[in-house]
Amino acid sequence: MIKRIFLILSIIGLLSSTGSAQILKNTWIVNPQVSGFNLGSTHTQETGNETFDLGLKVEAGNFIANNLAFLVGLGGDFAWNKEYKDNSIDLMASIRYYTLTTLFIGVNTGYTHAWNKPKGGSSVCRDYLYVGAELGYAIFVSHNISLDPALYWKHSFTDKFDQYGLKIGLSVYF
Repeated sequence: MIKRIFLILSIIGLLSSTGSAQILKNTWIVNPQVSGFNLGSTHTQETGNETFDLGLKVEAGNFIANNLAFLVGLGGDFAWNKEYKDNSIDLMASIRYYTLTTLFIGVNTGYTHAWNKPKGGSSVCRDYLYVGAELGYAIFVSHNISLDPALYWKHSFTDKFDQYGLKIGLSVYF
């Protein structure tokens, strides 16, 4: 048991030490992401909980200081259940801070244009301004590429929009 714990801690230490050069000031990052996987939920006033949710997003930005990145992004979310089809397009900006070299926390804000269509009905469009947060871990698979699993949450206070789940990104640093 002690050997396994030591092995796990050694691997975490190795992964943590390989990421330090990539998160220095003036490094650029491009981060395509996939979310949903039926592990999260989107809840709106009109649709209730969704039964399937798939999100695609691309973020890009620059480290404005060591360990601190500013990112902008564009994405889409596609969800449906028995009664609705619910799609959206997102524009967002975020700040991501890397602690312990590879653990990151982020906050973001953005605009979502969503349209849902009841089965047999016409489309209804809604616009949301939201705030969000993320907590993830950058697993460096090479000097300039990392896999980024993260938990995320988005919420709009005025429009009763709430979304959370798991996302996986593939970051490229240059």
